[in-house]
Amino acid sequence: MKSSSFSHFSVTDLARFCTEETNKFLRQVESNDSFCLELFRRAIVDRNDDAWESVYQQYAPLVLTWVTQHQSATPILGQEGSAPLVNAAFAKFSQALTPAKMDNFDSLAAILKYLKMCVHSVVADEVRTRKAQQFEDALELITQEPASDDPAEDVVSNIAAQDLWRIIEEELHGQEERIVVYQAYVQGMKPSEICSQYRHLFPTVDDVYRTKRNVLERLRRSRRLQMLIRQ
Repeated sequence: MKSSSFSHFSVTDLARFCTEETNKFLRQVESNDSFCLELFRRAIVDRNDDAWESVYQQYAPLVLTWVTQHQSATPILGQEGSAPLVNAAFAKFSQALTPAKMDNFDSLAAILKYLKMCVHSVVADEVRTRKAQQFEDALELITQEPASDDPAEDVVSNIAAQDLWRIIEEELHGQEERIVVYQAYVQGMKPSEICSQYRHLFPTVDDVYRTKRNVLERLRRSRRLQMLIRQ
């Protein structure tokens, strides 16, 4: 049906019929997409606030399901839960699906597929953003005054937590660096303990710190490491 066929329908009426037809669609039984398409048309083409609110209320639970089912979403939900990602998905949807593009969607399935793509996009964006922020926060520690015995330990620990040990190991040069990184961050040894056990390599504790900082400076400059984090 053309949009003129719905001129006598209020947004409330459309929303009610759309709910009924969406439930049928999700149960994979025969449904009438026209009411939902008109509701989306009013939201997207007419920029009707009431229609947008109805679209959000109708499909937010479905978007929430997609968010929580996304394999990358669990680590980034945090204390705020999934609401920010749900809202971001709708925001991206409203920006990407312009009135001109609306003519390309002739079924509810097509629109929901597009909305689901927006969910995947915002989750991927958030994962990349958080990885990059964690990396920058970790590297920032080496420019600060030591707040503990060895702030460098926090840097590598944060990087290791992101499953980047393979890249770290490939960036290590020589026996001294491998011993320091392994003993400090795998075995949990303090710099003084490393110095004591490997006196032939590290005459002083300062030599251990110097080796650690050389590794961290190299990691800071590593393009391979930064590219991996930002994937």
